[in-house]
Amino acid sequence: MAFFMTKTESIEAKSEFCPSGFPAVQGLYDLQNEHDACGVGFICNLHGKKSHGIIKDALEILVCLTHRGAAGADPLTGDGAGILLQIPHRLYLRECLKLGIDLPAEKEYGTGLVFLPRDELQREQCKTILEEAIESEGQKLLGWRKMPTNNANIGKTAKASEPEIWQIFVGRGEGVDDDRTFDRMLYIIRKVAENKIFKSDLPAKGDFYVATLTCRIIIYKGLLLPEQMEEYYPDLLDPEFDSALALVHQRYSTNTFPAWKLAQPFHVMC
Repeated sequence: MAFFMTKTESIEAKSEFCPSGFPAVQGLYDLQNEHDACGVGFICNLHGKKSHGIIKDALEILVCLTHRGAAGADPLTGDGAGILLQIPHRLYLRECLKLGIDLPAEKEYGTGLVFLPRDELQREQCKTILEEAIESEGQKLLGWRKMPTNNANIGKTAKASEPEIWQIFVGRGEGVDDDRTFDRMLYIIRKVAENKIFKSDLPAKGDFYVATLTCRIIIYKGLLLPEQMEEYYPDLLDPEFDSALALVHQRYSTNTFPAWKLAQPFHVMC
C-alpha cells in the first residue's frame, strides 16, 4: 500500500545554521522566509515484514515524483532527494565486521549519516566534537564508517558543494533501558554537537549536518535527482538492505536555495 502527497513547508532559517554559500540578508531576500513545495511518497508492508522490495518500490515512487522536484541551469543537479528507512541491521553488521566495529544487537545502537567538511582538519574537528558529545551524555562511540558513494554522474553544482559523508555508530550507555530513552539521548547528542560547531569559528561549519541519529531509522539524502539516488548510494542496491517501510522526498525550492543538508528534511517520521 502506498500514498502520495504534496507538501508545502516552512523553514525557520538563521544565518549561523544555514549551509555555506547562502547569501546574506539583502533586498527582498531573507533566510527567515524560506519555504519549499515538495513531493512525498510512502510505502510499507502492513504486516511489518522487511524486504529489499520495499526499497526498490520506494525508489520507483521517488522517480515518479520527479514532477514535484526541480533542477536549475545544471540539469544534472536536482533540488534534493532522499529516503527514510528502517535500519538494515544485517547490512551494517556485515560492513562493521570489515571495519573491526563490534556492532551490538538491533536497537542497542544508534546510527546516522553525517555530512562533514571536505577539509581534513575541519572534518576531524567536527568528528571530535560529536564524539565528545557522545561521551558527555554517557553513551558509547562504536566507530565510523566512510559512506560508500559514487558521484560520477551527479551535476557540477552538486559536486561543487558535496560534503564528505560518514556514518557513525553509537552504543547504548549504562542505565538506558528502552528505545525511547536512547533516542532522546541521541537527539541530545546531535543538538549539543550542532550547537557547539555552529558557534565555533570553523570556516566550513555550515557543511556539518547530521541527517539523522536514532536506533530505529536511517536517512539517505543529497543534492540529487531521484534517479541518481541508488547509484550515488550503493547501499540502496544491496539485497541485504531491507525495511518494512520507506518515506521518499523530492524537493522543489520555491523561495530558497538547493543544498545537500536541506534535501529530505524529516529527521523523524513514519
